[in-house]
Amino acid sequence: MQIRKLAILWNAEKDGAESCAHAVAAAAEKLGSEVVLTSAHPVPVSFLENADACCVIGGDGTILGAVESAAAHAVPIFGINRGKLGYLANYAAEDLPQCVEDVFSGRFRKVPHRLLECRFPGDFAGMRRFALNDIVIKAWENFKMTALRVDSPDYGHVNTYHGDGLILTTSTGSTAYSLGAGGPLIHSDADVFALNPICPHTLSNRTLVLPRSMEIEIRNESPNVPVGISIDGRTPIAGDSAFPLSIRLSETHLDILQPEGLSEFDILRKKLRWV
Repeated sequence: MQIRKLAILWNAEKDGAESCAHAVAAAAEKLGSEVVLTSAHPVPVSFLENADACCVIGGDGTILGAVESAAAHAVPIFGINRGKLGYLANYAAEDLPQCVEDVFSGRFRKVPHRLLECRFPGDFAGMRRFALNDIVIKAWENFKMTALRVDSPDYGHVNTYHGDGLILTTSTGSTAYSLGAGGPLIHSDADVFALNPICPHTLSNRTLVLPRSMEIEIRNESPNVPVGISIDGRTPIAGDSAFPLSIRLSETHLDILQPEGLSEFDILRKKLRWV
């Protein structure tokens, strides 16, 4: 992969992120690349236009802010961790400038991450909203119980979930909110997504792992309980006119670059402190 133009995004709230961004820029320019930089969050969709790769400096939340732009322009991402856990940002600032040289030389592992795609009734034809981690549907107010009906055009009625809400997660997002809500860990190579009820009223309502071919439609059957919908933790969208909400695994994926020899189980053992 030839990197003629490198886009650099840094999280201005993370200590040392800006100086790290300028160090990456210097290393990339030394290797002959054009460089563009921003600390805008989320990233404007046009920022990654014509970029060959994007370096994100921060944590996983910073990467999530670049997902829609990266997916729209098919730009691979590599992350330098200046956050906390960093499941997706797998390069260390201490490894500069070597990690930049490794990426430019092709010494990396490219991991495709499937995205969730959701559509609202008012979306114009062809409009798609992407989530790398999850789509969360919850009551606007605490202490309110939702009733969310889930159906599938091909598989029929799934269930009506009474509880605090629902998490729709990709395999990538299975280490995030869904895990905290009792969901399973799913390897990123598994071409599936999961539906995880949040604090369900019926305790036998557990996480469903769904096939990639399945599309689901969600309706709010608790009209006196307004709900919000958040895509990858972004500002919630009011659910009044959002239903039925259609969700499926997208044909679009996001490539994330990782150091050679680093496996998903290496990351899990380190980040979840299995050892």
